[in-house]
Amino acid sequence: MRLRRFTIIAFLFFSISAIAQRFAVNENCREAYQHILALDFNRGREIIASEKSKNPDNLYTLYLENYIDFLKVFISEDEDLFDSINDISNERYDQLEELAKSDPYRSYFLGNMNLQRAVIRLKFHKYFYAALEINRAYRLLTDNKEKFPGFVPNDITLGVLHIMIGMVPDNYHWVLRLINMKGSVKQGREELMNALRVSDNDPDYTYLKNEVLFFMGFVELNIKPGKQQLDTLFQQIELADSNNLLLSYLQINILMKTGRNNEALYQFKKINRMTGYYPFYYLDYLQGECLLRKIKTRQAAVYYTDFLDRFTGKNYIKDAWRKKAWIALLNDDVAKYRYYLDKVAETGNDDIGQDRDAEREAESGKTPNIDLIKARLLFDGGYYRQADSVLSAMPVNGLPVEEQVEKTYRQARIADESGGKEAAKHLYNKTIEEGKHLTRYFAGNSALKLAMIYEEEGNISKAKYYYNLCLDMDFDEYEAGIHGQAKAGVKRLSD
Repeated sequence: MRLRRFTIIAFLFFSISAIAQRFAVNENCREAYQHILALDFNRGREIIASEKSKNPDNLYTLYLENYIDFLKVFISEDEDLFDSINDISNERYDQLEELAKSDPYRSYFLGNMNLQRAVIRLKFHKYFYAALEINRAYRLLTDNKEKFPGFVPNDITLGVLHIMIGMVPDNYHWVLRLINMKGSVKQGREELMNALRVSDNDPDYTYLKNEVLFFMGFVELNIKPGKQQLDTLFQQIELADSNNLLLSYLQINILMKTGRNNEALYQFKKINRMTGYYPFYYLDYLQGECLLRKIKTRQAAVYYTDFLDRFTGKNYIKDAWRKKAWIALLNDDVAKYRYYLDKVAETGNDDIGQDRDAEREAESGKTPNIDLIKARLLFDGGYYRQADSVLSAMPVNGLPVEEQVEKTYRQARIADESGGKEAAKHLYNKTIEEGKHLTRYFAGNSALKLAMIYEEEGNISKAKYYYNLCLDMDFDEYEAGIHGQAKAGVKRLSD
């Protein structure tokens, strides 16, 4: 009897030990992780195959393979691809659940996989299941943080989750209370900053740095894109990895957001020399944007066409057709402008602001003012003098109200970005006064920009006033993004 009891105990001990040992963060896994985050999936899979050959029981390879599949679906927006990998993703999930509960990577992997699935489901409008998976990710990672407070990878995903929770509109806070999810933008930022500090100094976590940088960049670009923070982030990326397509994409976004169009075009030259990476056709759309902002219409049209011919997803399709329509208008071809606007109505979806804006233009039946289009494009590219010259040459009187408000708004933006803050304040206020009853975004964004100016100046009461004024305004264009930044501003100043 004693021998039998000893045999059972020994069997259980060695079985538990075997399960606990079925995971290792070794050099192969770190290197594969780096290639996956660079979107170099072929090399990543080669290293995973090598690791499987040497350590067939290392469950980390399952997580790495799943990360590749997630990124492929996210970038391609291919719903059929998502459906085709769903079963194998579930199998990987079940296997990772076998990791010992005493291992912090278990809940980290499972939480990440839930969040990744949720992000994809949101893209495909599967909101119910996405909500369940976000909630599951939150529970797993929050519990993991309590059990293993020094485990830095938790801070990456929890940071993203807390920022997402902090961005939920006030009228949906009852949902968060119902499922007991808490978080703020400030909390999430601090967690990401902590993860970045550790990844800079701890060799065990260095391989996570590129991922942290990407998430930090995404946050800064979408919440409060201050130039100084973005410049610092750009330099950190420059020092991190020059052969990372995902980080190069982030750098291009930073440059475009801060009006450095020529530098963004130079960055594209570097990207175009990078071979062997997963097809990222959205970059064709962005290169078209950069060329159009320089009024290089012929070259821009080539990249928009490439994007439309090759991209399998639905986002930015309407806007790409709209930009081709603008190119036709800039070349005095009104008939072709109308033809391309018909394509806007027939293709893509309107989930994002640019596509909704394109859809509205197509439905309006109006031909936009070509000077305002040109000024808008030049401003977005950071060509402020040229944009101002176009606006200055426009008539002072006789414009329809909406066009006059847009002209004033664009003059305000030029003054703001050129350092003329007092002139910008005057023009923003004029835009608010004259445009507050319009459905366009000019007055709402003017209130947001005024709030940001006053926040930078340390005038907290006026900053709060204009953030709240922005939130009180109803408009059809870019409302979610503008209100999201205003809401983050109010929270930031109230903490």
